Amino acid sequence: MGTAASGILRRFRFHGVPGAPSAVGVPVDRAAEIAVELAPVLAALDETQRRAGQIVAGAGAQAARRRAGALAEAGRLVAEARAGAEVARATALAEGLATAEEERLRLLDAGRAEADRVATASDSNLGPLAEEVVRRALGLVALDGDDPDGGGPGR
Repeated sequence: MGTAASGILRRFRFHGVPGAPSAVGVPVDRAAEIAVELAPVLAALDETQRRAGQIVAGAGAQAARRRAGALAEAGRLVAEARAGAEVARATALAEGLATAEEERLRLLDAGRAEADRVATASDSNLGPLAEEVVRRALGLVALDGDDPDGGGPGR
């Protein structure tokens, strides 16, 4: 520190109570002298401290407003997301139902095609089978025809 600064600081150092006697022989109250000397400086600091308190209070109010706004925005976003989720669920359900319907129609067409194939195959096999059944039936009738009483052969 420079000498000027140390001289100023030395003036505020406590020198004892009530202090050294003055030339007149009355003790000097150094603390009172210091208080009187510092009163304007401390008064200026009071204004600064008051202003700092106002700034802190204003910042607190602004923080509360921002927090309330953020909470409102968060609530809006959550509501929007929930609505979007409902739409997404409905869309997914509709797509799932459409896919299931397509699969049902595809299986129904495949079943009809298989039924047509079986019917065609059975129709093509039915002719020879029917001929065999008729031939055997006629053969049985011919055997029964040997016996006019209907008792059968060898009776």
